[in-house]
Amino acid sequence: MTGALFVYGTLMSEAVMRSLTGRGFPRRRATLLGYGCGVSDAGYPFITPRTGGHVEGLLVEGLDAESLRRLDRYEDEGRLYLRRSVEVLADGGRIACDTYVGNLAVLRPVATAG
Repeated sequence: MTGALFVYGTLMSEAVMRSLTGRGFPRRRATLLGYGCGVSDAGYPFITPRTGGHVEGLLVEGLDAESLRRLDRYEDEGRLYLRRSVEVLADGGRIACDTYVGNLAVLRPVATAG
């Protein structure tokens, strides 16, 4: 089974993805509507739902279960970030995927945009 993940911030770096997963994956530009970006007081980028907002990022495809587990650990999924199902725009179409949404119960925003 393979999955797709919309990434923004640090995970947009192919070098970071390779260091975390041990391999590269197909990627393409994508836009997530209805979300905006923020930065926490610790300097972590995050996204949260925002009416009228949009986030530019990359759609990473072909992720295997082990790679997703490694990314979940890196993102501290379930605490700092919550992996959620979303739909992005890429190459003129809508594509279902997951993304990491900031957990505002833990992250303290200092700046927002988008």
